[in-house]
Amino acid sequence: MKTRRFPPAGILKISPFRQVSLRAKLTLANMLITFIAIIGMGYYVYYRTQESSTMLTTQLESSVRTKVENDLSSMSKEQATLLDDFFASMSKNISTIGAMEENILSSKSVPNGDPSWDASTSLFQLASGSWDNTNTEIASIFMPASAELTGRLASKLNAMKQTELIIPAILNNNPEIIAIYFGGTNKEVIYHPNIDLANIVPADFDVTGRPWYVNAAPDQNAEGIAVWSTPYQDAALNGLVITTSIPVFGSQNQLEGVAAMDVQLNKITSLVSNIRVGETGYAFLVDKESRLIALPEMGYRDFGVTAGTAPLGEILDETTLTNAPPEFFDVLKNLTTGKNEVIRVNLGGVERFMSYRQIPEVQYTLAIVVPAEEMLIQSTDVSAQIARETASTIRVSIILIAGVLGLASLATLGVGTRLMAPLKSLTDVANEIIAGNMDAKAEVEGQDEIGTLAETLNVMTSTLSLSIRSLEQRVAERTSEIERRSNLFKAVAGVGKAITSFRDLSELLQQTTYLIHENFGYYHVGIFLLDAHKEYAVLSAANSEGGHRMLERKHQLKVGETGIVGYVTKNAKARIALDVGQDAVYFDNPDLPETRSEMALPLVIGGQILGALDVQSTEAQAFSEGDISTLQILAEQIAIAIQNANLFNEAEKAIEIARMGYAETSRGAWRKILHNQPRIGFLATLPSTVQIHSEHLEPILAKAVDLGAVVTGNDGLTVSIPVRVRGQVIGAIRLKKSDISESWTQEETNLAIALTDQLGGALESARLYKESQQLAARESRISDISARISAVSQTDAILRETVQELGQTIGNASVTFQLLDEFSDPGGDERPVNGRSRKTKE
Repeated sequence: MKTRRFPPAGILKISPFRQVSLRAKLTLANMLITFIAIIGMGYYVYYRTQESSTMLTTQLESSVRTKVENDLSSMSKEQATLLDDFFASMSKNISTIGAMEENILSSKSVPNGDPSWDASTSLFQLASGSWDNTNTEIASIFMPASAELTGRLASKLNAMKQTELIIPAILNNNPEIIAIYFGGTNKEVIYHPNIDLANIVPADFDVTGRPWYVNAAPDQNAEGIAVWSTPYQDAALNGLVITTSIPVFGSQNQLEGVAAMDVQLNKITSLVSNIRVGETGYAFLVDKESRLIALPEMGYRDFGVTAGTAPLGEILDETTLTNAPPEFFDVLKNLTTGKNEVIRVNLGGVERFMSYRQIPEVQYTLAIVVPAEEMLIQSTDVSAQIARETASTIRVSIILIAGVLGLASLATLGVGTRLMAPLKSLTDVANEIIAGNMDAKAEVEGQDEIGTLAETLNVMTSTLSLSIRSLEQRVAERTSEIERRSNLFKAVAGVGKAITSFRDLSELLQQTTYLIHENFGYYHVGIFLLDAHKEYAVLSAANSEGGHRMLERKHQLKVGETGIVGYVTKNAKARIALDVGQDAVYFDNPDLPETRSEMALPLVIGGQILGALDVQSTEAQAFSEGDISTLQILAEQIAIAIQNANLFNEAEKAIEIARMGYAETSRGAWRKILHNQPRIGFLATLPSTVQIHSEHLEPILAKAVDLGAVVTGNDGLTVSIPVRVRGQVIGAIRLKKSDISESWTQEETNLAIALTDQLGGALESARLYKESQQLAARESRISDISARISAVSQTDAILRETVQELGQTIGNASVTFQLLDEFSDPGGDERPVNGRSRKTKE
């Protein structure tokens, strides 16, 4: 049996394909060709899309990581700079104190101290033998029992008394400074503030052996710069403390002692602990020996330690923290390298970024730690968005492939003009839409696919038009809000800049209310300040007429009880009443009847609340929560301006008191000089000058003295000018022209007045120089007498030498000294016991 074979052509002849119409064959062939082409192109598009998506995701992650590292580096640099500025300011303070004490001990120009205080009479020995001063003085003075109060040491202590004019102000202006003290080479200690040091330290306490003294002394500190101690827990419960010290040299460049200052690190630890990055990022601080300075609770959890096992101020190593994970010590090792880097570490199975930077002044290291997941969340979101967009593109591509195949099939079937006409109509509508005509509509004439497509296009156009209008509206609203906030910030900046020009507190507050009213248009602006007892918030300035009436009757609100202002001044939190009629805390003020909404913000500086800024509007819902953050900036600027005005006024008062005190001292000295010496004068008649003596002033001179002003003679040739010293007239100068035809011009008179002022200054300088010479001579005589007395060891000889020296020094006086045989009863009559006494007389 033979098998029947069919050639290919025969297959076509007898196969069902012969029965298919030509239109169907062309359709099938075109669909096959189109399908192959589209599949090939689709595969290429799919491959390129996946490749581009992967590359874009990789680049994005790299870019985000680089940005995160740069941001962390900038943040750590900024925070480290703040900390370094703090320690640098402390170094500057101790350097200033050291320079002041060197000037004092070198007899350079220094402020006047208390001339009535003398170490030889003000210091006394305790039962233990150590030296002490009274607790009422500004500073404690201590000397061990082994120290001897010599004349030189007493002079040194007298000179150092002048530091009490400066150091208390430094302590008041720097609350972080616990104490400022000076340890001398004679083992004396001057300690600010007065803590009764002699009753605290042992009688044999040797200050020259203390670490802060030894480290600052020239043997350990050849450069003579300020040095820092290692941190330690203060015994007086002041927390973590660090000491900075600097050597103090005398006029011959000999070491006189060491000035030191104890600084609390509470502010530093609080500042570091409050640094937040992301949701769970934090910062911590260590010194160059891995001693822990600051670490928040989150850091203890991350490193697997506790505050009990790793307390602040302790060196952290494997011997003290036996249960800490190894990665903790790896982190500490990186921090002590002295580098500034951003690294990635694994703590507790979580990858984290760590940026650390050195603080040059004290060689500490600040580290900022933040989980990588938090910092890279933007990259994760964008990567997911890219993946979604890629999948969407593929789906759209598949849909487009199907659509193209369908259209190719319909085109191949030759639906002809009936098909092309509506397609052309749809194309025209689509072009109009592309051109921006969102009102274009496709004419729907049938219920077939073309009709459905036209209807869908119409629905899509309507939806797109609504979406665009909604988007434009939202953009317009957002733009308006941004412009409003921008104008608000500009107004805040303008008001903040303007108020810095005022120094008087009342003017500052009043002008501030006007400026806020002008820039923000609020109906009423009021500034409340707390009274001395912080019980009432007192209205101190207002712009409205009702506010002026309240100022006249000294309007005040109870803190924590009355109105929104009372709430804000109690809780130090801003509060808004969008509708005052519905707010339970609102205080209905009859002086402000048009108020519909109110906002009050606390005036806070340095954690201390000064008062509140109260703004009221005639419109309901006039404020938003976003306005709080913006206007709080203005409130903080006002608080700073208030503090600056207060500090400025206090400084002016202190300067005026010092000037008046010095002027009164000068006037007293000149009254004594004018009373004790005879009236003298000088007459200059070129080419010679002669001295004149007269019991009475010339009439024109007396008139100038009495009036305290320039007096011109009746002839116009004579002018008399008073001579003043510190506002007190001590004499007068008469000038007379020899040419009767020439009178005194205003320029000549002004020149004479200027020269007279210079004469007053020169006379005052001469008086001060003479007083300093007399003081030096007296101190020299006292020193010589003390030296001679100290050279004698017998009691009788000491008494005789003392009386003899006093008699020789005083010159025209009789000196008698009597020594009792026994002590008399302190409560009885002052008389010799048993009627016996030993006398020495010169």
